[in-house]
Parts: sequence; structure tokens; C-alpha cells
Amino acid sequence: MGTWGPGAFDNDDALDLLDTLTEQDAVSRRETLERIFRRTREYPQDLNWTFGPGQVVAAAAVVAAGLPTGEAIVREITERDYDLSALVIPGDDPELADSALAALLTTAGRDGAWHQGWAHAGTALQAHRTADQLASVLYRYRFGSLYRDPHGQRIDDLACLIAA
Repeated sequence: MGTWGPGAFDNDDALDLLDTLTEQDAVSRRETLERIFRRTREYPQDLNWTFGPGQVVAAAAVVAAGLPTGEAIVREITERDYDLSALVIPGDDPELADSALAALLTTAGRDGAWHQGWAHAGTALQAHRTADQLASVLYRYRFGSLYRDPHGQRIDDLACLIAA
């Protein structure tokens, strides 16, 4: 796999997923995304064997791009000359957003496979920011606000959310 950056679409697996999704109708796209999320949740130990972390993060980003607060992800997709309408799932789909968030937390949470192997500390930090951005879009969609700890304090780091 070629990886050239820590963004959700900065690797060959992610772009292969986008290419696959653009060739499918909305029902098939949803099934493909749900299959990625389900396998990630059910078999987290098999990441890198079934779906790579980059593919899971990209799948979560596709779902996030279809949500009201996903504008930044929309820009990332359209900057790569993909037709957004050929990727996102139309309509309101809380179940898919929940699946995307659960798979993202498995893949890009504390010590998740997404965070393994970055050569430089700065790149690793950017990868954390990518995961945090996606998690915040998905979380806000489902729960209406940024995540908060039991005392009402804002949690800015996805790793803190998982530990909380």
C-alpha cells in the first residue's frame, strides 16, 4: 500500500475504496460501507488482513462527508475530483453513522492500527487529528454536541474519549 500522508484519503487503499464506491448504486455503497464497519467491529484483530486501517478510516470519512458538519471532508473528496453524490449515502442514516463511529474508534482509537507505523511524530500527530476530526463529525451528528466527560468538560482528543 502506498501512503503519502495522514489524511483520510492519503493512501492507495482509500482511493481504491472511493473508486469502488463510485461504481456502485446507493444501496450497494451502503452495503459495502456496512460490511467494512461490521468486519472491523467483529474482527478487530484481523485489521490489515481483511480491510486496512486506511480503508476503514476512508469509509468512515465517506459517511462523515454526507453529514451536515462534514464540510471539511467534502472538500477533501472534491479536491481529488470525485463526485460527492456518487459516494455519499443520501438521506438520514443514524445506524450507518453509528457503525462508522464504532469502526473508527476500533481502528483509530487509542493504540488503534491507524496509529501504527507513522515514521515521524508530526505525521503521527496529524493522523490523530484526522481521526479526531472524523469522530467529532460522527459524534456531533448522533449526539448533537462535541463529546464531554461525565463532569461536562469538553474532550478534545479521541484517545480521551475512549479512555473515559
